[in-house]
Amino acid sequence: MLRCQIFDDNTWLYPDTALTSPDNKLPLIAARGGTAAFQILTDATLYTDAAVGITFTAPAGVTLQAYQLLPAHVEENSAPTTHTTLDYDLVRDYVTRQAPFDVYDVTRPLDGRLKPGRIGLYLLLTVAPDAVPGTYDITLQGSCMGETVTVTLPLTVSACVIPALPDAEFGMVNWLSLDDIAASHKVKKGADAFWKIVGRYLDHQLGMRTNHLKLSSGVPIRDPDGKVVDFDFTECEKLGELALSKGFSYIYGGFVARFKDWRDADQYLLWDRDISTSSREGYWQLSIYFRKLWSIVRARGWEDRWMQCLVDEPQFPNSESYRALSCICRKWMPGVKIHDPVETSEIGGATDIWCVKQAVYEKHLDAFRELQAMGEEMWVYTCGFPAGKCMNRATDLPLLAGRLPMWLCAKYGFTGFLHWGYNAYGGNDPFRYNCYHRSVNMLPPGNGFIVYPGDDRPWDSMRSHLQRAGAEEYEALLQLPEDKRQQLIAKVARTFDDYESDPAAFAKVRRELLETF
Repeated sequence: MLRCQIFDDNTWLYPDTALTSPDNKLPLIAARGGTAAFQILTDATLYTDAAVGITFTAPAGVTLQAYQLLPAHVEENSAPTTHTTLDYDLVRDYVTRQAPFDVYDVTRPLDGRLKPGRIGLYLLLTVAPDAVPGTYDITLQGSCMGETVTVTLPLTVSACVIPALPDAEFGMVNWLSLDDIAASHKVKKGADAFWKIVGRYLDHQLGMRTNHLKLSSGVPIRDPDGKVVDFDFTECEKLGELALSKGFSYIYGGFVARFKDWRDADQYLLWDRDISTSSREGYWQLSIYFRKLWSIVRARGWEDRWMQCLVDEPQFPNSESYRALSCICRKWMPGVKIHDPVETSEIGGATDIWCVKQAVYEKHLDAFRELQAMGEEMWVYTCGFPAGKCMNRATDLPLLAGRLPMWLCAKYGFTGFLHWGYNAYGGNDPFRYNCYHRSVNMLPPGNGFIVYPGDDRPWDSMRSHLQRAGAEEYEALLQLPEDKRQQLIAKVARTFDDYESDPAAFAKVRRELLETF
C-alpha cells in the first residue's frame, strides 16, 4: 500500500526524507488573489516514466497546479562570509545539510506523466480575487501504477485581497540571461524559436510577480580603425517590446560601466575597459550611447515605463565618478529615472531608486534611514556576498531565508526587491551544479538561478515559489496599520541575520496576518 506524508511549503525535502506522520493534516490559508501550497512525499519509487492522474475538488475560485518534485545536486555549502566550503564544522550552525547532497528544489509541471525517482509532488492553490471568504475542504486524489492516494485538507480563504500585478505596491526584478536561455535550450540566439522560449521565461517572471525587466545593453559599432561610432540596440528593442506586450510595468536600459576594482575611484566603459567614464573619450562614447538609446525610447513612447541602469554596485570609493556618469546620462536622457544596485550611501541625487544590498543597508542603517526620511525611494537586493546565515535564497539555507526578505522590505519601507541570478548557469548543468562559477571560486548554492531549464520553458524551483509567496505577503502587510505590521514582522524577522527558520512558527504568524482581515 502506498504511504505518503503531507509537508508545508517551507520545508526542504530530500530523496532520503523519512515519512514520520503519514496521517497528519495541514490546515491551509490563502488570501484572495493569492496562493497557498503544500508538498506530498510518498514511499514509492518509479524506475521508468509512468502515467499519473490528478482529481481536484474545491470551492469556486480555487484552482490547482500540480508539480513533480525533482532533485538538484548541491556540491558545496555556503561559507561563513563568502563563496563556498566543504568544511562542515564551519557551517553546521546555519545550513540545513552537509554538502554534497541532493534536495528537491526542482518543481516540474505535471503533464500527465511522472519521471523516474521517488514520487513527490508540490501542489499550488490559487484563489481568485472574487472568491468567497470562509473555510472549506479541498480534496486531492492522485493515481499512479494502480495505486491511489486521497488527501482532504481544510482551506481558509481570507478576506484579504492581493492586488493584481499591474496594481501592486511591490516591485521586483530578476535579471534574465539571454545567453543562458540559448545555451541551455540549444537554440540559436535571435532565432524565432529562441524568442518564443524567451516569451515563456517572461511569462514565468510575471507569474512570480516580477514586474520589472532589465534589458540588454547596446553593442558598440566600430569604424575600420576600431573607433566607436554608433551602438546597436536591436536586442534591447526586441526584448523591451516583448516584455511590455506581456505586461511588465517597467523596463530598464542595461549597464554601461563599472569599476575594475571596488576600491577604484573611476568607472570604466563596459565595452572599452581602459576608457574612464570621466575622460573626454568616455564622455564622447557615452553621449553617442545615451542619445541613440533615448531616441529609441521616445520613438516607441516608452518614456514613462523606462528606467536606466548605469553601474552594477557602485561603491563608496567611486561614488564621485558615479555622480559624474549620472550627470552625463541625465544630459542626454532628460527626465529618465536611474535605478541601480548600490553599495554606497554617498550618491544622493545621482540615482532615483536606491537598490541597496541587504548587508550594506544594515551596516549603514542610520545613513540610509536618513535618506529615506528625505523621501528617497529604496529597494533591497541579495546576491552571492555575504554568504553564511544572511538571508538569501541558497539551497542549503532554510527555505524561509528566501521568503522573509519580502517581510523585511515591509519592515524597512523598501518598495522592491532585486536579484541578479534568475537563470545564470555559467555554462553548467544546474541540475548537477548548484554553485554558479566561471572560475575557481563558486557562489553559494542556488545563488545564480531560481529556475531550471525545462524542455522548452523554465521550471520553477521551491525558492521561486516562495519568492512569489513573499511578494504576496508584502502586499498583505502593507494593508495593515504600521504598528500591527511591525508587530507581526518582528515575530519572524528582525534583521537579515536574525530570522525565524522554523516553518511551523512562520505558519502561525502568516495565519495571524491573513486572519487579521
